[in-house]
Amino acid sequence: MTTINSLSPSADTSTSGTQTQINANFDLFISMLTTQIQNQDPLDPMDSSEYTNQLVQYSMVEQQVATTSKLDEQLTQLKTQSASQFVNYIGKEVTAQGATTQLKDDAAAWNLKAASAGTATVSVKNDEGAVIYEREVTLVEGDNSFAWDGVGTNGTKQADGAYSIDIVTKDKDDAPFAVQTEIKGKVDAIDFSSGDVILKMGDVDVPVGNVTGVNGII
Repeated sequence: MTTINSLSPSADTSTSGTQTQINANFDLFISMLTTQIQNQDPLDPMDSSEYTNQLVQYSMVEQQVATTSKLDEQLTQLKTQSASQFVNYIGKEVTAQGATTQLKDDAAAWNLKAASAGTATVSVKNDEGAVIYEREVTLVEGDNSFAWDGVGTNGTKQADGAYSIDIVTKDKDDAPFAVQTEIKGKVDAIDFSSGDVILKMGDVDVPVGNVTGVNGII
């Protein structure tokens, strides 16, 4: 089942908190101004310039409340536009920068882009950060791949889910070199609840900014 989570601006707690604070200040201002007018000395009424100044402040607070409300409406519209744009990722296979991928049907794979040729020790970790499998591999400069069948070093078959890799490298001079990891997977949901666009591929969350390729037309 495909899903799109949270387009409501209420998910943004900072915005709702600011709105509540402005409303509270607005209500307090009105209460103080009304009380001041009701209790002024009829023989020595409030100076007209001071009264005008307070009315101007009242108008400014009122405009701030209205502006914040309008911004909330615009935020909702922007999130709706984002939904219509990014919903097209659902069902597509994407390639993205990242070290965490999905183990499914006894298969998990990573693309490795090495800055140099050499060897590497690849450690596979579960979602609790425990190393469950290690293997030494030979890397060429440029594109490489690493596949895992889901069986741990102790011979135990691991459950489907999200798994990450760490890589320790050394070249012919025993110096480390950089390796960029990429993953592939089918997008089955979009999540906006954090304020960012997150593509969900099974148990793996991928920020849309990490996507480097899409298999299919968006």
